[in-house]
Amino acid sequence: MGDNGFQILKDDINTPGAVVCKDGVHFGFYASEAGRPALLLYKKGTEEIAAELPFPEPSVPGNFYSMKVKLSAEDYEYNFRDGDTVVTDPYAGRIAGREAYGQVPSLSPHGLRGAFVTGTYRWDEDQLPSIPFSDVITYHLHVRGFTMHRNSGVSRGQKGTFAGLKKKIPYLLSLGINQVKLMPVYEFSELEIPEYLYTHTIADKEQKKVNASADGVDNHSDLASGTMQDAVEHAFDLPAASYEQTLKTQEFRKNYWGYGPGYYFAPKASYAASKRADVEFKDMVRAFHKNGIEVILEFSFSAETDIGQIIACLNYWACEYHVDGFSIVGREELSAVLARLPLFTSRKLICSCYPDDFISENGSKLKRHIACSNDGFMNDSRRLLKGDAGTLEAFGWRTRYNPAGCAQINYMTNHDGFTLMDLVSYNMKYNDENGEMGRDGSDANYSWNCGEEGPRAKRKITALRMRQRKNAYAMMLLSQGTPMLLAGDEFGNTQKGNNNPWCQDGELTWLDFSRTKGNKELTAFVSQLIAYRKAHRILHLDAEPQCADYLSSGFPDLSYHGERAWYGDMKSSSLHMGCMYSGHYAGEEDFLYIAWNFHWEEQQFALPLLPDGYSWIRVMDTGLPESFPAMEEQENLGALRMFSVSPRTVVLLEGRTQERNAASGKLSK
Repeated sequence: MGDNGFQILKDDINTPGAVVCKDGVHFGFYASEAGRPALLLYKKGTEEIAAELPFPEPSVPGNFYSMKVKLSAEDYEYNFRDGDTVVTDPYAGRIAGREAYGQVPSLSPHGLRGAFVTGTYRWDEDQLPSIPFSDVITYHLHVRGFTMHRNSGVSRGQKGTFAGLKKKIPYLLSLGINQVKLMPVYEFSELEIPEYLYTHTIADKEQKKVNASADGVDNHSDLASGTMQDAVEHAFDLPAASYEQTLKTQEFRKNYWGYGPGYYFAPKASYAASKRADVEFKDMVRAFHKNGIEVILEFSFSAETDIGQIIACLNYWACEYHVDGFSIVGREELSAVLARLPLFTSRKLICSCYPDDFISENGSKLKRHIACSNDGFMNDSRRLLKGDAGTLEAFGWRTRYNPAGCAQINYMTNHDGFTLMDLVSYNMKYNDENGEMGRDGSDANYSWNCGEEGPRAKRKITALRMRQRKNAYAMMLLSQGTPMLLAGDEFGNTQKGNNNPWCQDGELTWLDFSRTKGNKELTAFVSQLIAYRKAHRILHLDAEPQCADYLSSGFPDLSYHGERAWYGDMKSSSLHMGCMYSGHYAGEEDFLYIAWNFHWEEQQFALPLLPDGYSWIRVMDTGLPESFPAMEEQENLGALRMFSVSPRTVVLLEGRTQERNAASGKLSK
């Protein structure tokens, strides 16, 4: 029997963290060299220590300690004492003390506590959608920012939460989205102690102590991992209480994005409308799966996080929360190691890159459950979109790049950069509100403001910006690989030229869904283009086109054309090209011809001669308000051999048989 009547039971589990069992709770902890650790138990919702129970000596030599304690998990929370330090369990499945978003945390070492995952969740035969990367349409979003705005259409109590995101499933389905990629949803500290508290709020002699200290606090990594009190005490060598009032009255900068150290096993409590973030997150995942949408989680593991903890974390989220995969930000050296895990024969793993030899040796075994996601497609495509010389050949390669064994994620915008509206509205970044004097954020944005900087009401400029945004979506959705859309781009979301709003939690980064009213043309275009892509397998093959006639059909799977058919002009001064897909290579009859014109002048395109009975039909034109005309209004070009395309416009033609044309006409009536 332990202190205060808590019974210590025989423990046969050798895992770190807390596991609720039928007869008690297992606790496992890796201690430092400071000696035998202890378990701290608190009354639920308080910092009141109900008991301190030393761990038994380990049965196997080493620094791993475990025990089972008979207690009611619903009534208690816990920490560990490791020497003189109070440690919140890095494996905790729930974290108490951060229930309110943006609330200044307690400076007490007991302010954060581990809480228990209790109860049995009914998944009701939940099934993973298991959508191949070639069929995926990804939508990248921030859970809080997606529904926090007053115009989100979500009730006040559910704004910025998992429950609020669940409410937006019908909207995502209307676009054609079948996968969401969520920025960090694990428990992280959204508050940073401002730099001036280190440099301006203490006497000179204390500041000299900090500067002289060999291990003084010079960054915020400790703060993000929940050791604010340790950081303050260590930096100032003074009691934390003397700073408590100062800290609570300061304007903290927020880590809005959430990247950085955190409690990786625990869903973020302040992202929940209820008191149980774990249950609410499961409800959300189950609802997404019911509607055929996958859930991918982003993780930003700190350099100190060991591979064992990372593997345990990913397995935990896959088994406990049924998530469909993970996107690992940073830690590129782990990509090949993680991809070999048995977990990724059924789950997806997205990293910035994988070694070429790994892909060639292991790609077929992994069944394309891995994908590369980096800025390559974005940078090459943005440069061509704005009209930079010498970029056409690189984009031509990007349109087909889709290596066997590893999918390629293509995006024009990401959370760390301009939104699509800002990409066509600003030549410069405007990050002054971040407090970094404009030094943060990339200077290589490859953006073009279409003639004037910032918001403009001139019809000519707004029309050009609309066309450029449509062109950007065409670049993603008419290329091989997996397209990733940034949330809000489809209705003109703007961050007013801020390309690094990592610390902005407010209307700058919250999505204003009222903008859908003024961007119906673009939103409709996006949903129509997604539907078109899904309907034509040749646009999303399982592997890269070979640009060869390996079916002996008379046409290669993909060919390039210019002002002469079959001769794609890729010289550095050229800004236009035609790409033709033969649908035979995807079990389809139609031919597709994409005319890309990024020149500021009209250009001529040569059309290959089609088999007898085929005609060219114009099905999409980004220069038109109704970019996808109704079937009966589509222009029949017949056997035309040359046609012109307006400046900065993408046109899509279908080569269809007369029988197909007649059938399509009937279906459209």
